[in-house]
This record gives sequence, C-alpha cells and structure tokens, in this order.
Amino acid sequence: MPSPTAPLHTTLALLALALLAGCAGREPTTATPSQTPTPQQSEQPAIQDAQSQLRLQAQRGDLDSQFQLGSSYFVGQPEKNLKQAEYWWKQAADKGHAMAAVSLAYLYTGRDAPEFANQRDMLKYLNQSAAAGNPMAQHVLGNLYRRGEGGVPRDPDQAQRLYQSACQQRYEPSCAALGGQ
Repeated sequence: MPSPTAPLHTTLALLALALLAGCAGREPTTATPSQTPTPQQSEQPAIQDAQSQLRLQAQRGDLDSQFQLGSSYFVGQPEKNLKQAEYWWKQAADKGHAMAAVSLAYLYTGRDAPEFANQRDMLKYLNQSAAAGNPMAQHVLGNLYRRGEGGVPRDPDQAQRLYQSACQQRYEPSCAALGGQ
C-alpha cells in the first residue's frame, strides 16, 4: 500500500522539474570554441540570478515566492538546505499558503530527514492545508484517518468526507479511494 505522503513526494518532484524548466528557454550565447563554457558554467549565473530574484520577492513577503524558494532549497536548487526550506515554507504557510503548509507537513514526517520528524506540527500543517481546500492534503489526511495513523484516531467516516472533498476537486487518488471502499 502506498505511503500517505507519496502524492506529496511526487508533487514536490514535479515542482522541482518545473523550477528547472524555467531555465530551458534561455537564448544561447555566442562564443568562440575556445571560450565556450561548459553547460554547468553557463547555467550557474542564470540559476543564481533567478534564485536572487526569488529570494528578494520572498523577503518582500510574496507568499508564492516564499513557497517556491522553500521548494528550491528542498530539492537542492541551487543547494539542498532543509532548514531554509522549512523557514521559507513556514513563512508562507503561517500566512495561509496551502501548498507551503502541505510541504511542511511532508517535511515533518521525517521521511527525508529524520531530524525534522514532528508529528504535532505535521498534523497542524496538514490540517491547515486540508481546511484551506488543498485536495492533496485532504487525501493524505483521509489516509491517516482511514488507518488510524499519524496521531489521529481511526475514523472511516472522516476519511470518506476528506476523500469526497478531494474527489470533488478531481483529485484522482481520492476518487479511486472512494471507489475502493
């Protein structure tokens, strides 16, 4: 049976690809063969500039930028730094950003870094994101209620309500879970 956080891990991986895809449309530079930089050398300044712009927007309080900056630190662009990921996700989540909240919930499962495991905060941010209507959070929380795991009591009725809410938003794993009950 898949982990209740598997959809979140998949979403974060897709987010990482989306962040990286932003560099794909750059115009090539011209250089003589002896001056042609390696692909790593030519991408580094663009990544650093994009990261600087993202950080500036995040520092100005832009919630999406805070979420994206946290996500970039989580996936390692330009460097993996889970403390920074936590910081920026928390900035956005505490102001109501549902994806930042579900991302924090995933971080607090401790799956990627056991030192971040914190069941209380995992549930806090998962509930916050689910209450804001995030279908992924609703599904993951539904899984926890269905199994009675993660610090929540087993409650099939609550699980079904959460799955129904997520399915109404066309979240396919929840629709499948409803069909399998």
